[in-house]
Amino acid sequence: MKQTLVLLLFTISISAAHAQSSCAKLIPLCKASFIEDYSWDGRYWRAELYNGEKTEVYYTFFKGLRYRLIPCGSSDEKSPLRMRIYNANHVPLLDTGTQNARPYWDLELSSTQLLIIELYYPAGNGCAALIIGHKASDAIASKE
Repeated sequence: MKQTLVLLLFTISISAAHAQSSCAKLIPLCKASFIEDYSWDGRYWRAELYNGEKTEVYYTFFKGLRYRLIPCGSSDEKSPLRMRIYNANHVPLLDTGTQNARPYWDLELSSTQLLIIELYYPAGNGCAALIIGHKASDAIASKE
């Protein structure tokens, strides 16, 4: 019994390590493909999502900056990764499920505020990752 439990725990830990490893492999691909002239500080968010789970990222967006949000992932059912953005009061601002599929989303706010970014798959299990880049907004860049 004890050997079976140890073997089971070992198998689970190997599976979890493999899943996180496959998630980590997404980051360089997403960054290289879509970051372009946006600055990136090296931070990213990733999560394994199972059976309708969602993950949330709380991020402060500053006035005067343009942001590029790059949600990327892969699922076992080839389901597209979806993203919803809410303000701090949970008022929905964007739902990519109602938009045409795009590899990234550009965002510029008129005031500094905390937003909640939710990532999910409509079906299946998969790895979800998010990279956020930024640059000076066009209005600020034209003043310099």
